[in-house]
Amino acid sequence: MKYANLHLHSTYSDAQFTPSQLILIGKSLGYKALALTDHETDGGYKEFKGFADSEGGLEILTGVEFCGMHKGDTLHIVALDYDMNDPGFRDLVRKRVEGYTEYTRKCVEYGISIGVINTITWDDVMSFAGENAWVCIDTVSNTYRAKHVEIPKDLRERVFKVPETKKHKPIFPPADEVIKVIRKAGGIAALAHPTDQTQYVPELVSMGLNGIEVDHSRISAETASLALEAAEAFRLYHCGGTDHAGPMSGCGKDRAVPVFSGITEEELYCLKNRLLG
Repeated sequence: MKYANLHLHSTYSDAQFTPSQLILIGKSLGYKALALTDHETDGGYKEFKGFADSEGGLEILTGVEFCGMHKGDTLHIVALDYDMNDPGFRDLVRKRVEGYTEYTRKCVEYGISIGVINTITWDDVMSFAGENAWVCIDTVSNTYRAKHVEIPKDLRERVFKVPETKKHKPIFPPADEVIKVIRKAGGIAALAHPTDQTQYVPELVSMGLNGIEVDHSRISAETASLALEAAEAFRLYHCGGTDHAGPMSGCGKDRAVPVFSGITEEELYCLKNRLLG
């Protein structure tokens, strides 16, 4: 068991547990520090931090997982321990949330028009979604679950993966822009689950990258070793967490496994106190 789990998702993006439920699960597992890193938003932070404070015994960090493009590859950049009130950061979150919500709205309306979606409405989806949630296909699925209605088996294939809706999908910003915003807000910008992407580290460091996930539920021992080597070579903060696997994910099938990824107390102390600069 690691001390801190710094990669988690909730109903504010693409997972099934609410921020409050994640606090209860994380505490019961023995974690001492957590970061909610929903895709493109920190809308769930208020509930996450508030419930953690009421429970006691947990240290909470701010967090978001952003996507950014680099040389045609989609990189996941986790922002940690930043100033939530930074104007540039708030603007990036707003743009990402608004763009994806509009895309998902068009998907739902298309699904209704072809009869795949016929037991819920867009208003139902927005009523389920929390304030500033990153509304996506998982929000739609969670809405079905909340209404105790069966999710259409072909929802993804016939609604979200067809040319009629994919053309509306927002384009990810360049990775260097994402990193710049995170660093300006005083945060750690960490390359997430870097499978087949550690070769980008030198370039990303020149852009401001200052962290990398060295322990993640879905990376191999080889990738973890390469990440550790990169962290040592470029003085990067160690990051990591369970993401969409293990008991904090709410996922089934091959992701329903007993993984407890994260970082140690010493690694968290180093990150929080910016001992590497």
